[in-house]
Amino acid sequence: MLEIMEACYEAGGRGIEAVPGGAVCEAIKIMKETHDDYVVTGSTLPGPNLNLEDLIDVEAKIIFVHGAYSDRRNDKLLNILDDISSRGVIPGVATHNPISTINYIFENFPSVKAFLIPFNANGFLMQNQGELEELVNKNKDCSFIGMKTLDAGRLDPKKAFEYISQHNICAVAIGMVEVEEAQISTRIALEALQK
Repeated sequence: MLEIMEACYEAGGRGIEAVPGGAVCEAIKIMKETHDDYVVTGSTLPGPNLNLEDLIDVEAKIIFVHGAYSDRRNDKLLNILDDISSRGVIPGVATHNPISTINYIFENFPSVKAFLIPFNANGFLMQNQGELEELVNKNKDCSFIGMKTLDAGRLDPKKAFEYISQHNICAVAIGMVEVEEAQISTRIALEALQK
């Protein structure tokens, strides 16, 4: 895990969108000790133990409520967002049903301005691609982080990140399992997104 984080950093990536489990949080602590500009955002776990404490411990700047909770669009979600906010952390919403969930948050918890959403050139998990693009692009006061940006490996990274760069997406979370993949994807993403 640490080797992948180091490879991303060496390629220009300056943080992680972490799901707290396994060796992730220990590797994050090492990265933060050795790199003072390393930024952490995180997502809660989908089960009954959200692992908020682990994300607080690694000083996550934003904590996204996992889609297993946010896509239910109910009081439990609002309570979790309140809990995150009360800890001095920016609350965010991760979703696999972005259009309906984002609109629910706009109506019921308008102070939330950070969203982790599926966003890719193939429209995978975007519900209605054109409608989501419009929603993202018109809400400039929100921070949208793209996930599923490579459509589970079905998209060429260059094409994927060129598409992302045309929209109001401020960052991307890229799933990585190998050092070489981390180096290549990070470099290509930065080239497209820093235009």
